[in-house]
Amino acid sequence: MEGRTARLHPVKMLLDFVSLIKTNFIIIFFLYVIHFGTDSKLWLASQYLFAVFILLAIVYNFFNWFFYRYTVKDEAIHISSGVIKKSERVIALSKIQNIQKRTTVIHKLFNISSITMETGESGDNGSIALAAVSKQEADWLETIASIVYDEEISEASEEEKDPDSIVETQNEREIHFIASKKDVLKASFTSLSFFALIPVVFTIYSNMEDLLPVTSIMGDWLKAIMRYWWLIAITLVIFTFIAIAFGVITTYWRYGKYQILSDSKRIYIRKGLVDEVAFSILKEKVQAIEVIQSPLKRILRLAEVKLVSAGETGEEDLKTNSLYPFLPVNRAYEIVHELLPEYKILPNMTSLPKTALVAKMLRPSILWLAALVGLLIFKQNLWYVSFAVLLIVYILRLLDFLNSSYIVKDEYMQMRTGSLETSLFLTKRSKVIEVEVAQSRWQRRFGLAKMGIVNRSKPIVHTSIKDVPYDAAVDFYYWYKKRGKDIRIEKQ
Repeated sequence: MEGRTARLHPVKMLLDFVSLIKTNFIIIFFLYVIHFGTDSKLWLASQYLFAVFILLAIVYNFFNWFFYRYTVKDEAIHISSGVIKKSERVIALSKIQNIQKRTTVIHKLFNISSITMETGESGDNGSIALAAVSKQEADWLETIASIVYDEEISEASEEEKDPDSIVETQNEREIHFIASKKDVLKASFTSLSFFALIPVVFTIYSNMEDLLPVTSIMGDWLKAIMRYWWLIAITLVIFTFIAIAFGVITTYWRYGKYQILSDSKRIYIRKGLVDEVAFSILKEKVQAIEVIQSPLKRILRLAEVKLVSAGETGEEDLKTNSLYPFLPVNRAYEIVHELLPEYKILPNMTSLPKTALVAKMLRPSILWLAALVGLLIFKQNLWYVSFAVLLIVYILRLLDFLNSSYIVKDEYMQMRTGSLETSLFLTKRSKVIEVEVAQSRWQRRFGLAKMGIVNRSKPIVHTSIKDVPYDAAVDFYYWYKKRGKDIRIEKQ
């Protein structure tokens, strides 16, 4: 592979400047808006010093961009960076597991993108983040990483392959799901995103309170509205429409143009109307499948499917490891099997025994005891309120018992847990790095135990189900001991 040395796009400096302003927005607002035109020498000195700091930061960002270079050669990415202290990094393309591309409004203006490639390792070699490259370069890097990984796994052919020619003949991607306007509208109501308007209104209110007599103005308005029932009704209707519109717009902004695609090696997720995100993950690096349902989603027969990956899955707020969070349950199961044929949600799971319900209900509640003691100390006349807490605890325990089930079949382990929000977790024996079978003194009285598994991810994923029969837990332990035939040692 010939070496290709390049710098990041100059827009990287603009992105750094925007990030600098966002990080210091409160200080800038305080110094240059609230104290604009001040005669105080202290505030004037602070303004000048902060202006010097901003100027130095801009100069530093320029040199940081100027000295940053990356080269793709010898099936690795070589990165040279540093203004005062130089550093060199070499990351093998065969180690790259997950790839995330993000295109913000600023990126779109200059027809560029950012790309982050995760290796699953820790430290400096854990990821490569190129904040501003052309879209063609980002696509090329993603394709080259896939090609090198495929060659590493299949040990390639003796004949050397030209990456540029392979880019043109890459596998066609199969489309599994495209979010329609109806799907996004349903998602806006299911996610209750219209309630997000309430904290936004309060934030604007609190910020305006420092500049204008908002409280007195709002007080006069409320008095005028509360005089007539029809004004109250109109106000509520208007606020409801605004909240719904806000919820639909924010949901469409986040989930518009949502697509789930795949080829023979990777799963691809694209989403975002303005701030676009494209994420790819190697199929064989998927460690487990998790299907999550909130109470409202259970009523509407919807579910969110998460892919537990061996590497990082991008920024937390982007949720790039999640398939569309509002899929119909049956369609979600179908998509899982289409993307990962070796994974299939197992039916006929085993429920917990009745002794588990007895153990759960008789288990002492620390939360109730804490509430009772607190009330006896601070509000003795309200001691009976603690029984409301106890009732809630019992209801949650009953729901947890009813929702909990498990199955261990062939090389698969599947468990469902949760009281209000349920989680269905499916993994393969070869993907489990550790199991736990534990029995507390309380569980021993009822012949019960806990089964737990650990999957490799960032961070490590721990999953467990409590109060299963002890014999089933022992069988589970011996089931895991047979994993030797499932393990494939990867080349380093």
